[in-house]
Amino acid sequence: MVKVIIVGGGRVGIRLIELLKKQENYDITLVDNHERIIDTINKTQPDINTILGDATNKSVLIDAGIEDADIIVATTSIDEVNLLIGMISQNYNLSKIIARTANPSHIKMFKKLGLNEVISPELTACTNIEKLIISPNIADLSISGKGDCELIDLTVKSSKMIGKRIGDISPSKNFIIIMCEKNEEELIAHNDIILEKNDKITVLVKRKYIKKTRNLFTKKSILPV
Repeated sequence: MVKVIIVGGGRVGIRLIELLKKQENYDITLVDNHERIIDTINKTQPDINTILGDATNKSVLIDAGIEDADIIVATTSIDEVNLLIGMISQNYNLSKIIARTANPSHIKMFKKLGLNEVISPELTACTNIEKLIISPNIADLSISGKGDCELIDLTVKSSKMIGKRIGDISPSKNFIIIMCEKNEEELIAHNDIILEKNDKITVLVKRKYIKKTRNLFTKKSILPV
């Protein structure tokens, strides 16, 4: 059985479940943070595994079985959530990572962040996502861990970074802050977050600039990136 995790029980996610159920060899798990959606799926499609929770939390993805899953598809209507799920998922041994962008104008940005291809159901039919899953010869929408970028976790220590707005320093030409953890709460990085001492950030950075980027956030004596 091919194990597929679908994140998001909206129009796209539910339609994708319906399409995949027509195949015989897919073990499907739906993750959604709305209890109403999970309850509905449990009642109407009891053969679908369900997890109630926020899939940007690694523990929720682990509960969903990401450690031995084959494919994950992020189908929520929020681009930042889909992107973050894709970033987290590249740390696992998945054969495919598929993400949706709800806004076609974001396709270029998604590609800059490491996604080889981008699927937008607003431009293409949902069946195209199904083909990404069941057809091995069709180019995936995936985040490649073998490219020239890497995700690194840093703890903010540099006095020159403390008090900065994320929007004032990210993205740069060599890195972008993806996530910020404050007091054990994981936040999707947005422009108005103020970096504080000991905040933990996840940064997508070009490999040859990892050392400089690490120094930028963690040392008092910093080099320009």
